[in-house]
Amino acid sequence: MKLHALSRSLRAKLVIFLLLAIAIPMAASIVITNVRTSVIVTDDKVNTASNLLFQGKTNLEHYMKTVTQASLLVYNGTSGSDTLYRILEQGREDYLSEQEIYKSLQSIALAVKEVHQVYLYASKVKRGYLVVGGNTKKADQPFPANGDKLVPDKVSAIYEPAHISGNYNINKPPYSSARKVVSIHRNVIRIPSDEQIGSLSIDIDTTVIDAICDNLYDGNKEQLYLLSDQGIVIYGPDADEIGKRWQDENGLAVVSAGSGYGMANSESFRGVYVYDKLTDGNLNWTIVSKIPHSTLQAGTRQVTLVNTVVLILSSIVVAAMAVYVSFWITSPIRELTGYANRIQSGELDIDIRLNRTDEIGALARRFRLMMETINNLVLREYKLEIANKTNQLKALQAQVQPHFLYNALQMIGTSALQSGAPGVYQLVMLLGKLMRYSMSGSDKPVMLSEEIDHTTAYLELQKHRFGDKLDYRVDMAPDTARLPVPRMILQPLAENVFKHAFDPADGVLRVAIRTRRSDDELLLISIENDGPAIGPRQLEELRQLIGRKPETNEREREHIGLANVLSRLRLNCGERACLTLDSGADGGLLVTLIVPIVQEEREVLA
Repeated sequence: MKLHALSRSLRAKLVIFLLLAIAIPMAASIVITNVRTSVIVTDDKVNTASNLLFQGKTNLEHYMKTVTQASLLVYNGTSGSDTLYRILEQGREDYLSEQEIYKSLQSIALAVKEVHQVYLYASKVKRGYLVVGGNTKKADQPFPANGDKLVPDKVSAIYEPAHISGNYNINKPPYSSARKVVSIHRNVIRIPSDEQIGSLSIDIDTTVIDAICDNLYDGNKEQLYLLSDQGIVIYGPDADEIGKRWQDENGLAVVSAGSGYGMANSESFRGVYVYDKLTDGNLNWTIVSKIPHSTLQAGTRQVTLVNTVVLILSSIVVAAMAVYVSFWITSPIRELTGYANRIQSGELDIDIRLNRTDEIGALARRFRLMMETINNLVLREYKLEIANKTNQLKALQAQVQPHFLYNALQMIGTSALQSGAPGVYQLVMLLGKLMRYSMSGSDKPVMLSEEIDHTTAYLELQKHRFGDKLDYRVDMAPDTARLPVPRMILQPLAENVFKHAFDPADGVLRVAIRTRRSDDELLLISIENDGPAIGPRQLEELRQLIGRKPETNEREREHIGLANVLSRLRLNCGERACLTLDSGADGGLLVTLIVPIVQEEREVLA
């Protein structure tokens, strides 16, 4: 009877049909999905970890390659006579040679920011040199302090895993604190023979290596290790393991294959090892990610739980909640539409409020945050516009004073010309030309001919002042006239001539300016005077003064013009640019600017 009534009830049939239509596929889906998801999640997790490890491997190889290249700086200048390589080759130990050694080690230390210290052993003089924290030390050593890390006759770099830094048996102040480092050791070989003339060690702070590894995994769900070829832990989740052999023997056996992944199902670990080997040069490090089985199956359990909940809820509410769900979903959307219409009408400060915690509520909150962001951006743009207008006004006001000076000079010159004083007019016009060039405020390069004209105007002013006591000559090669140079690099040098080399009581001072272009794309500009001669010792002291940043004492302040010219040359033209000081052919001083030609003429004209 009940079955007969059930067969006649469309509602009952619909309910049963809906329940069966939902329950049977959902139950089958749970079983199939649970099986397939386990495989897919594992493969996806392995692929994700592999991609991350590959990225980390690339970053580590690039970083270590940079450090390794820094260790090759010891071979720079093999053709020179006063280079670090030649000093080691010839076994020199004089003061200048040691200063060159310290300078070269400082360059290596500054090549990579994380370098903690650099140690060099000179085999022929049996002496060790150490640069740490900008400080230099040395000590006589019968054997290299890094000898136990080196392999005789091996030219390539040797990488020492993470360890606590030492002092390489140079126990002299100032002392530095020990820290965790990775070291690169290298024999210095006399080229082209196999004779060892020294050895080099660079200790690198592991902060960059740690930072790269930190970004490769989720510490709450998995573990990551960076191992040397001997299985020494360079990076790991436990600080006590750093510098020791990895205790996971099963893991060492798995990762010895090179790159890939391997499953593990032992008492100590159940999960998967994903690993990749760094094969750049002699590095031979391995990155290992240990992903436990619980992490791999977390996604599967979550999907199964969701499907089960959906099955139960769907079976209960599918019929009764169909209409209600329609109203429940569409009503907040209609409210959001109403808010959007009000915003469109200009109510940008409207307060959007929906008491929902689901996706619609999240959408409403994001919508409200978006409007707040838009309002803030509008306000910020308004303030920026006001600030820009204010800055433009200040810029226009700042231009008033130069224009006033130019106009005043023009008026004075015209008055002088009308009063029959052409010499005064010429001087005023020269002064106006100098001021206009120096106060232009532009930081773009100028043509060499413009810089020469500016300096010539300055010399012409001095010529009017000193008369026959000054004789100057400008010899500018035609192929250099349109080459680009930084602004205001010659006039300070000409000004120094009158400050340090000119005394009207001593007779005529001759100044010569010459330019030429070398075969290796260098512009050479020289300014020479025949003033009082400078002794070799004073000349060397002057070179050292301008080679570093100006200090506050009076002596160095006298030569700040030369130092600034050199600084601006290197800032604009690179480290190849330099300023040399030599004795003049007839006494005095010869200043030569060497400027790399790195721009085309059209860039200056643009």
